[in-house]
Amino acid sequence: MKLYSMKDIAEEIGKDKSNVYRYIKKNNIAHTNVKERTLLFNTTQKNTIVKGMTSNSNDNVAQRSQHDQYNEQHIETDNNADQIIAAMQDNIKNLKEQNALLAKQMESKDKQLDEAQKLIDQQQQLNLSTQRLLTQQNEPQEVKQQTQTTQKSTEQTQESDENSDDQKKDSKKGFFKRFFDN
Repeated sequence: MKLYSMKDIAEEIGKDKSNVYRYIKKNNIAHTNVKERTLLFNTTQKNTIVKGMTSNSNDNVAQRSQHDQYNEQHIETDNNADQIIAAMQDNIKNLKEQNALLAKQMESKDKQLDEAQKLIDQQQQLNLSTQRLLTQQNEPQEVKQQTQTTQKSTEQTQESDENSDDQKKDSKKGFFKRFFDN
C-alpha cells in the first residue's frame, strides 16, 4: 500500500501545501501514518482529498462566478444610484435657481408695494389738505351768511325799534294833538 504526503497531494492538484492542510483540518480527514513529522495518507484518503479539493475548486469557480455576477449587479445598481443622485442634484440646482428668481420677484413686488403705499399716503394727504381748503372757503361763506343774518336781524331789530319809536312818537303826537285840540 502506497502512502502519500501533503506535498504529493498538493502537486497532484496543483495547489499549495497549506491549502491542502487547511482542507484536511476543515474536513477532519484522518492520516494513516506519520514519518518524520510528515503526515501520510493512503490512496483512499488521497482520492477523497483530491476529489474534495477539485470539486471545491469547481465550487470556488461557481462561487466566484456568482460573486462576479453579484458585483456586476452591484456596480449596475451603483451606476443607477449615481444616475439618480445626479438627477436629484440637477433638480436641487434647478429648485435653487427658481428659489433665487422668486426671491428677486418678491423683492421687486415689495418695492412696488412700498411705492404704492407712499402714493396712497400722498393721496390721503392731498385729500386732507383739499378738504381743509374747502372747509376754509366754506367758513367765510358761512361767516358771511351768519354775519349777513346777524346784520339783517340787527337791521330788523333797529327798524322795528325805529318803527316802535315812530309809533311812540306818532302816538305821542296824536295824544298831544288830541289833547291840545280839545
